[in-house]
Amino acid sequence: MATKRGVHGLALALVVLVVSTVLGSATAMATELSDYRWESRPLLVFAPTANDPRLVETLNRVEATRCDFTGRDMVLGVVVPVGNSTIDGQAIHADEARRLANQFAIGDDAFSVVLVGKDGGEKLRVDDVPDLQRIYAVVDGMPMRGREMGADPGRC
Repeated sequence: MATKRGVHGLALALVVLVVSTVLGSATAMATELSDYRWESRPLLVFAPTANDPRLVETLNRVEATRCDFTGRDMVLGVVVPVGNSTIDGQAIHADEARRLANQFAIGDDAFSVVLVGKDGGEKLRVDDVPDLQRIYAVVDGMPMRGREMGADPGRC
């Protein structure tokens, strides 16, 4: 009888361990836009392919103004129909990439850049390589950003 309970207890512990491992792995991969709400301003770049020249140029522009970008609590999202999509350097599942494209009505062959505010709402959309100074001006005009700048006026 004691052996039977020990086996059941061990089996239960193994099931709990396996389930928690599986759920933990799924959670690590399941980065979603809502994870950034009230923390960051995602700049989502939708491109038909990972080597689209407009995507490459956009990434180069972000990198050239990295301090301005991160100083505004912005994170970069790259969403492609096939291949590796990311938000803030974290891989997102293909289903989440498709959901984002559907949420923002972006076709598989379209190039579009969408600025999302900390509240989760769309603030600006452009369908070409973005002028980041224009995007930064939109961010700087947001009431929440005004409070942030007042609390920490440090600039690049």
